[in-house]
Amino acid sequence: MSLNCYKCTDETLLPTKLDNTLSALGCKTCEGTYVDLLSYRTWLENHTIDSESKPLETFSADELDNTDSALICQRCRKFMLKYRINNEHKNTINVCHTCDDVWLDRGEWSLLKYLNMQDKLTAVMSEPWQQQLRKQDREQNFQKIYQQKLGDDFAKVEEFAKWLSTHPNKSEVQHYLAQYQAAP
Repeated sequence: MSLNCYKCTDETLLPTKLDNTLSALGCKTCEGTYVDLLSYRTWLENHTIDSESKPLETFSADELDNTDSALICQRCRKFMLKYRINNEHKNTINVCHTCDDVWLDRGEWSLLKYLNMQDKLTAVMSEPWQQQLRKQDREQNFQKIYQQKLGDDFAKVEEFAKWLSTHPNKSEVQHYLAQYQAAP
C-alpha cells in the first residue's frame, strides 16, 4: 500500500531511514516523514546508542518546518492530533491515534535528536508530558506578568521569593508581611 504525503497530499511517500534501523517513509518535496509507531516502538526496544543516534552537536532552526494547520491521516482520513515537543520550540508532532502513526515535518527528527529526545516520541504524546508543558507555560506567563508590573524591582522580589520558599519560618514571615501590609 502506498501512502501520499500528509502535508503535500499528492506526493507519494518513499522508503527512508531516520536512524540506521528505524524505517520510515519520506516526502521528497516537503522532506516530512511518516513513522509507524509500531516500527518506532520496535526500534526503541532494540536500538543502541551509536554514531547515528547520538544527540546532534549543533542544530539550526532554519532546518525546521512546522505545519500549523490540521493534518488529515492519509490512511484513515481522520484529523491528526498535535503534541508540542517542548516549550522552547513551536514544533509539534502530528499523531493519528486511530492508525498509530506520526507525521514529522522537515527537520523535526533532527530536532528530537538535538534535544536528545529521539527515544521519547511516545512520551511526548502522553498526558503527563503535555500537562507539564502547560504548567511551564502558566509559570512563564505568571513571571512575565509580574516582570511587566514590577519592572526593575522584579529581580529583587524574585530573589526574596526564592529565599522565602526555603526559609524554615516561611509561614511566620508571610504572616508578618500580611500584618505589615494591614498596619496603618
